[in-house]
Amino acid sequence: MFLASDDDEAAAEVGALAEQLGFAPIRLGRLSEGGWLVHARGKSWGYLIFKDLISFG
Repeated sequence: MFLASDDDEAAAEVGALAEQLGFAPIRLGRLSEGGWLVHARGKSWGYLIFKDLISFG
């Protein structure tokens, strides 16, 4: 689960909840830094939406 937030405390709480639910949160930084990686722009999807980030090992 990708997280981008300008509020570090809130992002930590959401990240902890995501871990409890079995997800692996990935912090992308502030909204201006990492938010664009997961948001649709115009007619295109965010860069990370379709990336294969699964690692078996």
